Amino acid sequence: MSTPYLQLTDFEDNVYTFPPEFWLEDMDWQISSNVKNLSYVAGGKNVSDSYLQSRTIVVATDGLMADTLAALETKTRALQKALMAGGYLTVSDDTVSRYIQVKNANVSSSYQGTHRLEKPFSISFIVEYPFWEDSAETEDSNVMSGGAETFTVDNSGSDFVVLPIIKIAADQASDLPSIKLQNVSDGGMTMEYTDEFFSIGDELIIDSKEGTVKRNGNNTIEYFYPARFLRLQNKENTLSYEGNACTITVAYRRVYL
Repeated sequence: MSTPYLQLTDFEDNVYTFPPEFWLEDMDWQISSNVKNLSYVAGGKNVSDSYLQSRTIVVATDGLMADTLAALETKTRALQKALMAGGYLTVSDDTVSRYIQVKNANVSSSYQGTHRLEKPFSISFIVEYPFWEDSAETEDSNVMSGGAETFTVDNSGSDFVVLPIIKIAADQASDLPSIKLQNVSDGGMTMEYTDEFFSIGDELIIDSKEGTVKRNGNNTIEYFYPARFLRLQNKENTLSYEGNACTITVAYRRVYL
C-alpha cells in the first residue's frame, strides 16, 4: 500500500489523510530584508539579518467529492476539524518524506454552480519555522576511546543549518565528570558539561532545538557551562571531543525549502 501524499498530524498524534484530489498549490518563501538608502552615494544597504521569514503554505482542491450530500458533510467536517487543530503537514513523494509544522489555517471554500457534491477548498497555513524537515531522523554514532579525538557528521544534504540532539552515553566503563565538545566547522563553537555525578550507565541528552539538558531524564542544565547549544552547518561537520571514553550519538533531521 502506497504512502498517502498529504497528511496532517495534530499534537495529540491524530492523523488526517487528505483525499487524493488535494495538492500543494503554493510554497513561496522570502528573505528578510530592509534596505536603507545611503547618503551622498548611489545605492543602499540591507540592514536586516537576511534570514528566512515565516511563510504560508497553501493546500487546495478543485473539489472535495462524495457520492451523497450526507457523505460530503461528513468529509467536510472531518477536514475542518483537522485544519482547526493544525500540527505537522507531511508530504510523501518519490523523492523523500518530509513534514512542516503548520497552524492557523485560513480557508476559502464555496460551491461552484450546481455541483453540490464537489466542494472546492483553498487552505492557507501559517508556518513559523520555514523549513520542511525529514520525516525520518538521521543518527550518527561514534565510540570515543577517551582523551582528545574528532569525528564527522554529514549534514550536506540540508538546505540550512540544523539544531541536533546530542546523546552522550557513559557505556564504555568510564565515568564522565567533565566533557567538552566543539564543532570545528561552525567557527569553533564549544559546549562543556561538568558533572561529578555523571557515572557509568548514565545518559546525557542535549537538545539544541528545545534548549534542554537532561541526564537520565532529569534537568541538569546547571552543569552545562558555557550554555552553548551546538548546531550543524549544511555541510560535513568536524566535531572535536575531550573527555573519557563514551558513545556520542548526534541525531538530526535535514531541512529543505
